[in-house]
Amino acid sequence: MLSNRDDNDIGGLFQCDKSVSSFAEVIMDLEQMVDQPKDFLYDTIRLNAKPIVRNKLYSRQKELEQGIELAGRCVMDASSSVKQEVLIISGLSGEQLTGSGKSSLVNELIAQLTSNGWESLHCKFDQIGRRKPLSTIASAFDSLFLSLLSTENARLCENDTLGDMRTNLLESFDEESFPILFHLMPNLRRVVSNDDNSTEMQQTDYVFDESAMISSKIRMHNLFYELLKAITSSRGTPMLLFLDDLHWADSASLELISFLIDEMGASITDDPITNVRGTNVFIIGAVRSNEVDNSSDLTEFLEQDLSPDDVNVMTSEALCYSQRLTRSLADIIHQKTEGNPFFMKEFLNDLTVENLLVYRFSERTWEWEWEWDEELIESRAISDGVAEILTRKLLRLTKDQLSGLVMLSCFGSEVSLEVLALVRSSCGNSDIMNTLESAAQARFVERSDEKYRFVHDMILHAAQEAVDENEHMVIMKELLQALLPYGYSDDTILFIVVDLISRVGAERVHDSETRLLYAQLNLTAAKKATNATDFSSASTCVKCGISFLSDGHWETSYRLSLELFSQSALVEWALGNTEQMMRSLDEVFNNAKRLEDTLRAAHVKLAYLRMTGNCLIEAFDYGFQILEQLGESFPATPKNGIIAQEILGTKQLVTGPLNESKLRGLAEMTDSTKKEAMAFLEEMLICSYQSQSIYFPLIACRMVRITLQYGRAKTSCVGLASLALSLVTVFSDFSEGYSMVKTSMSIAGSDKRVLCYIKTTAYGMINIWKEPIQAILPQLKDVYNMSLKHGLIDNALAAERHKRMVMHLCELPVSNGISCLRGSSFGPQYVEEFITEEQLAEALRNKESTVCEGMLAIKMMCTFIFRRFDGVKATARQYLELFERQGSASAQFVNIYRLFYGGLLSLHFYGESRDQFWMDREAHAIQKMEVWTAESVWNFENKLFLLQAERHYAFGEMDHAAEKYKLAQESSKKHRFLHEEALACELAANFHEKAGNVKFVAELIDRAVSCYQTWGAEGKVESLLLSP
Repeated sequence: MLSNRDDNDIGGLFQCDKSVSSFAEVIMDLEQMVDQPKDFLYDTIRLNAKPIVRNKLYSRQKELEQGIELAGRCVMDASSSVKQEVLIISGLSGEQLTGSGKSSLVNELIAQLTSNGWESLHCKFDQIGRRKPLSTIASAFDSLFLSLLSTENARLCENDTLGDMRTNLLESFDEESFPILFHLMPNLRRVVSNDDNSTEMQQTDYVFDESAMISSKIRMHNLFYELLKAITSSRGTPMLLFLDDLHWADSASLELISFLIDEMGASITDDPITNVRGTNVFIIGAVRSNEVDNSSDLTEFLEQDLSPDDVNVMTSEALCYSQRLTRSLADIIHQKTEGNPFFMKEFLNDLTVENLLVYRFSERTWEWEWEWDEELIESRAISDGVAEILTRKLLRLTKDQLSGLVMLSCFGSEVSLEVLALVRSSCGNSDIMNTLESAAQARFVERSDEKYRFVHDMILHAAQEAVDENEHMVIMKELLQALLPYGYSDDTILFIVVDLISRVGAERVHDSETRLLYAQLNLTAAKKATNATDFSSASTCVKCGISFLSDGHWETSYRLSLELFSQSALVEWALGNTEQMMRSLDEVFNNAKRLEDTLRAAHVKLAYLRMTGNCLIEAFDYGFQILEQLGESFPATPKNGIIAQEILGTKQLVTGPLNESKLRGLAEMTDSTKKEAMAFLEEMLICSYQSQSIYFPLIACRMVRITLQYGRAKTSCVGLASLALSLVTVFSDFSEGYSMVKTSMSIAGSDKRVLCYIKTTAYGMINIWKEPIQAILPQLKDVYNMSLKHGLIDNALAAERHKRMVMHLCELPVSNGISCLRGSSFGPQYVEEFITEEQLAEALRNKESTVCEGMLAIKMMCTFIFRRFDGVKATARQYLELFERQGSASAQFVNIYRLFYGGLLSLHFYGESRDQFWMDREAHAIQKMEVWTAESVWNFENKLFLLQAERHYAFGEMDHAAEKYKLAQESSKKHRFLHEEALACELAANFHEKAGNVKFVAELIDRAVSCYQTWGAEGKVESLLLSP
């Protein structure tokens, strides 16, 4: 029965030569008929003259389900807290580098997610063809904006999504940020602009600041992150970001991707304070398996070859034949292709072209059927794998078709129609567009999104290998000449041109004028890459440009040589390539003809020395040497009297209504030498602040004096703010300092780098003497966020340091030392140990006096609150007098609490010993607090009252003491110093108990406990309740 069939069976499948050998095979055929009925229809079989490998996913269901599960974790509701998910899909390494099915898996995943409302962005990186910096990622965003602006989409969502996106974008970016993004994504300008602001948007241009190289890169990263947040929040849908061929990504793109992943992971949990939500972005990267970092935290799918059974399913569907009948052929295909899906497809097609797999009418069976000779196919050698098959396939094309594909391969995996139009008739093609259209019909390339692209990287590689190196070089030179005239005005064309120049190479160009032209074009590209913070591409362009310089170029091409080597020093410094940076600097310093020509390189060297921790002394020497050459000399060892005289003299020039008005009305500085001097003075100001040098006020005064004489420069406000700080810290002239720093903020303009410095100085070190401390915290937080957003890491750290110091001493229980206040397992005895004598001494040895003073203040605060006086007595005796001597005229925030708790401890120790040393210390603390209270009642009055109360108590003046304790409690409560109210109540309770006023004690202890609990000091509450 199994070997015989009815004459009416389907397509002759069960004739004796195709007979089944078991009922299991019958069931297999029947199941396949149910699942894929079209494969067994007579007409389908008859009409198929060649294999049709279907565009579907084979043997990847498990990975697909896992990918969908990972994507689902990125969709959060308001209360969820999830980890940012990143999926890496890697293919085979070794000879079979492509075709493992990575793209098919991702495409199926994208199809399923987009059908559920997801947005998707596709970024494909390329091995060949240097792109405009960050253009691969930026173009994906730009394509999204273009789709939103299309007629149909705009009509559907103008009043909804597009309007929400415009609002989010305008709220997320300032006037300095948009030009940077517009430069990378032209369609973003159209999304943001409307009738009211389109003209303004069009007129704004982006100006790169070389003095802020590193911060510019961080700022660029932040802009992309904010853009991603603005898009996802406005569209209300999750986004899939597909990074294809990630192993070819340039370093700038990789750094950006890394940053986005880190930031999305950091913000994935809702912040109840800032109300920041995660971005709902699922990132997928497709890479070669030998490029994957196995130590990575990313979820990875390793795309393995298809199994023999999977290959048989694929072959059966391609031939519309039973799997039972294709088994033998599939086994051979698996052996030849090792289960690589792309290789299998090309191998099947090649078999039909070579007539080794034929669909013909059989006279024996009187049916149409596939025939193949297994021995011939098995004996067929394929030494180079799929590349050999594709090469043979390409060689069957017409001359024009092959030439068109080879020309297309010179641009990489894809090229825009705009670029192709410029080379339409190059390289022997009558019309490249028609040629590529015929290639598209043959499925070598495809046209989409206004560009042509190879359907697979293996075809690209085969096209590159289809002609020899000499012919390839001729084609690239023709393309270069055709595109060259357009590279001057179009950045995209420029980077294609310099890529072709680099591949042609300096050794193949002998004409001197052409060499200079190519060097100049690479310099132009390097500057543009630097502006886009793609320092790696900039370095490549500079090196290529230098390679085209001829012998004796410093004599024959001086200006070009100077710019190339100065640019090289700049980008190599940004990349951290110190040796190459120093070689480029030496080239400039050894060959420059004028001081002015060395200044750009000198800025690089000074910045390098300043940022290298052990080179500050060398930085000072070098900076002052440059300043002297610019006409600004400083005394070798300035005396205190000279510094004081300079500060007071400069103060007279800028204070008072008339002088302030003059300052606001100053014209812009035009003297180029003085502008350079101001830039170097700012660098030296930072150096002196970092090292706490006595030159700080002198440099600030010099910047102000130059400004008054020559006009206002970009950094003039920095000098004025630094002079204000000097008035506060050196002379305790709080009112003038406060007024001056406000003036500097008002005339600073919109430069965020300058504003961040001034605001950090104002809110971290000056305004604390005049404004309520609690009002300063939000300002410091804003400065921190602004600094971080613009890549000003040093400034952000300074703002955060000031904020934490204020919070720890005024708002919250402090660091791990107050873990005992919060009731940790360390217990109160830990107070004496968490800041040790060795730590204090080490800070002094390192000349970090502010750090040492801060640690001392915290240690005294903790020990006094816990009433553990013995452990701090020797420390207080050693350091209080030291800081009193060193900082007798200084005024910094940390002084407040060093004097406050130092004064309280001194009064306690004086009460015990009547030692004059302690009496002198408390008198000094009270005297300072009286001065500060005159400046700000809000911040200092309660502290002064409590010190006075303890002093009256120590001297037995009980009535005065009782009055001051009461005033201290009232003032602490009124001015919202919760922990100091608790301390005032506790000390008052102690006083009344010793004075015999028992009726007040219980109420005061209850109030102290309540305040300590609200403050969060559970450990102190426990200690207080357990005390007798």
